[in-house]
Amino acid sequence: MEDIRKRANKIRVILIVVLIGCFLYLGASLTYTAYESLVDARVKNDVAGISIKINGEDVIGSDGTLDKNVILDNTTWESTHTREEKISPGSSGTIAMELDPTGSEVAIIYTFKFVDKQIDEDKLLTFSSITSDHTFTRTGEDEYTGIIPISELSEKINISVDFFFDALTDMEAIEEDNQELDDLFEIHFHAYQYTGEEIVPYNG
Repeated sequence: MEDIRKRANKIRVILIVVLIGCFLYLGASLTYTAYESLVDARVKNDVAGISIKINGEDVIGSDGTLDKNVILDNTTWESTHTREEKISPGSSGTIAMELDPTGSEVAIIYTFKFVDKQIDEDKLLTFSSITSDHTFTRTGEDEYTGIIPISELSEKINISVDFFFDALTDMEAIEEDNQELDDLFEIHFHAYQYTGEEIVPYNG
């Protein structure tokens, strides 16, 4: 009889230990799952984004990259020998752009690529210079690169691109409105997150 009681007590102790172990395992699993979900949510919320605009328009390509062909609709023409609505050999012009990185959360590196008559003989205009309140580095025959560090993301950048219609070109004056702008001059813009890489100047 005594042996039966001892066995029964042992079984009770074993059952209690097993139950306690199950409760402890279940509690630990729930705690880990909650912690994992919290960490995952924090990681998702902490991912910084990159954003930039040119003349108020978001720069984003169809594949999500920060690429854009700049629209040449903010151009000022200068010529003393051609009617206001026309351009001709000897005319010069300036494209004004405003670069707005204020929506970005990471530093930005960006490049302007100019396709003019020196690059493509079918174009009519020739690139002259790029001026800005920002610093550029010439990184290719027709490319200029700039960096926007974290400390300057709250500032908009004003850029002017100057070009001219070669006075030696044997061509009559043309109507600007009747000419496809891409036939005159092209500006391609590309940007991505800057992570400290070295900007190598062009030596050509």
